[in-house]
Amino acid sequence: MYTIAQAARLSGVSVASLRAWERRYGVVVPQRNDSGYRVYSPEDLAALSTMRRLVEEGWSPAEAARAVNSETVSTAWNPPAGPGRVSESVGHPDAAAFTQLFLTSATRLDTAGLEQSLDGGFALGSFEQVVDSWLFPTLKALGDGWTSGAIDIAGEHMASHAVHRRLSMAFEAAGTRSRGPTVVVGLPAGSHHELGALAFAAAIRRRGLDVLYLGANVPAPSWDRAVQTRSARAAVLSIVTPEDRPAALEVAQQLLAHDVVPLVCTGGASDANLAVGVHRLPASVGAAAHELDELLHVTDRISS
Repeated sequence: MYTIAQAARLSGVSVASLRAWERRYGVVVPQRNDSGYRVYSPEDLAALSTMRRLVEEGWSPAEAARAVNSETVSTAWNPPAGPGRVSESVGHPDAAAFTQLFLTSATRLDTAGLEQSLDGGFALGSFEQVVDSWLFPTLKALGDGWTSGAIDIAGEHMASHAVHRRLSMAFEAAGTRSRGPTVVVGLPAGSHHELGALAFAAAIRRRGLDVLYLGANVPAPSWDRAVQTRSARAAVLSIVTPEDRPAALEVAQQLLAHDVVPLVCTGGASDANLAVGVHRLPASVGAAAHELDELLHVTDRISS
């Protein structure tokens, strides 16, 4: 999700025009975040970009808006040409170019370039598609760059914190409305690599689940307290490295004593069985969110 300033920059439409098109023609209907500010989706960017293109080709704004609203023209995010933009084919942003810009910006400690790469990357598709197909591979490349010495730890930390902020924005933009049971998400004691867990928490919150996100380095007794206090139906443990497994096993064994299904989220060490009674989710954030949603609601139907 994007602020009005980000949406204007990425679609090539001025803030004033964006507001006018929204008010007069209803070409986009932005959501509001918890602070009351407008936020725009990738689909909104596509609609704005397409309307901009039609107006540039000579259509009147009213005609362009009717075409976009009636879906008689194909909408695609088509960034405006201009100096300093990364190379991309018309209507099909170059994901590799955004990744390269991200890595180069991390190397140079270039915060503006980093934000531009994230703006472009997160506009490539839905949140779940972007996380699985662009963000995670880009973060892996960032880690490889740090391991090889090509990227200093300062750049790695700067880039990781920028991604954390984006994922936190996505979590907040998903809102607080819940249609389902509470799910507790976090990492076991000693585990600090939380970007995957936060992305998953945002994905299931986008599906309407009531999410309590604990974050990194949470000891087993605190997991137990959180689950019992919120009467959670599921606890999702993100197991990123083999070193995380003993602490995750301690959490799982404690939660199995209650009527809770501990679920292993995405992570490099979640590919092996943790304990009897623990359900392993797919590595893909989108697939894992869907499977968790289905699992919880199937259980609801059986119990009723």
